[in-house]
Amino acid sequence: MVFKPEKLIGAALVASLAAVGAAQANGFARGTADTEILYENGDFDLRMGAAIVTPNRGYETINGVASTDGDYTNTYAIPSMAYKFNFADNLRCAGTYTQPFGASVTYGPQAIAAGAAASLQGTRYSKFTMNEFGLTCGYNMEVGPGKLWILGGVFMEDIHYREAVSIADSPLAGPVRGTIGTLDLKEGYVPGYRIGAAYEIPDIALRIQGMYRSEVSHSLTGTFDAVDASNPANPVNLGPENPNAVGAATFPQSFELKAQSGVAPGWLVFGSVKWTDWSVFDKLRYTALSPTAKEFYFKDGWTYSLGVGHQFNDMISGSLSLTYDQGISTTEDVNGDIITLATGLQIKTAENAKLSFGAAVSHLEGGSVAAENPLCNKVTSSCPGNSFAYTVDGDWVYTVGGQFVVNF
Repeated sequence: MVFKPEKLIGAALVASLAAVGAAQANGFARGTADTEILYENGDFDLRMGAAIVTPNRGYETINGVASTDGDYTNTYAIPSMAYKFNFADNLRCAGTYTQPFGASVTYGPQAIAAGAAASLQGTRYSKFTMNEFGLTCGYNMEVGPGKLWILGGVFMEDIHYREAVSIADSPLAGPVRGTIGTLDLKEGYVPGYRIGAAYEIPDIALRIQGMYRSEVSHSLTGTFDAVDASNPANPVNLGPENPNAVGAATFPQSFELKAQSGVAPGWLVFGSVKWTDWSVFDKLRYTALSPTAKEFYFKDGWTYSLGVGHQFNDMISGSLSLTYDQGISTTEDVNGDIITLATGLQIKTAENAKLSFGAAVSHLEGGSVAAENPLCNKVTSSCPGNSFAYTVDGDWVYTVGGQFVVNF
């Protein structure tokens, strides 16, 4: 049986978009570099798109009392851009951009007060963003009925972390008592690499690929500033006791195995398994007025995905996928299991151009976290638990995405 690969690969592109649409992942994972563009048939190919993710997670109880705060998770966008150019029939490279990791939360007054009562400071908001620019190349050779690909490249990623806290009006808080403190840390671009291999038989749209992405360690520098909580327009002079802030964190390595195959004219099945070394992300260590740390103590994560794509006619393809993302939390927070149902639609708008749209809904597992021992020193030891005890119910995340594709 001979399939029509151009139609099947069109469905594969929709499958790729659906995976981007399922952008709510465990830990701080967000976007993935679009290295799949290496398999496009044109001499020059461009894909640009973005996904908008709306998580709806809030506390059900705080220290055993029903929460009156709203959701603390913030809506965010994940951009993606990739362009591919051929140096020869069997050698091509792709430039990519995405935001691989990130987080953004804003807490309500009840959570801020509970944090300040337990640890002298309550987090008002925290946010970090990372940008990744990469260059990945692929060399292929004829092996049997198909092609063997050798893949590899480098990427550069930066990081910017910002956090604001309300400091309790207590003598124990020292020079920052009764203030709102803002920590601002960042680091410029740090290199990493990815390497992999693939085998494909284009006539039946079969492809099996494995790709490894290296871990990257970051050393951050920045500032810690404070303003009077009763008059935020009034800055507090912390004098020589406020050295430049510094921080450090390591972001995880990962390995992903993907497979797809045509199963009938116009039909494609696809799936993937991904391991992420989240256990390396134990703490975000930083020093502002004194050394401290934000604890995470994640365990390694596994993500499984399975889906089907179909070419309805010469212009329209569609896909449907189901993803299970295993929970990675241990003692510090609730990053439980995530189940995502995603769908995509691709429309051929011209001979060399396509538009894709995707949507996804994810269910977040609920759970609870105990309060840590307030006498525990996070710098020198592990301190299981959050600054205050809380529970969360099962919650929902909604994602929409779009992508524009041009082939020459």
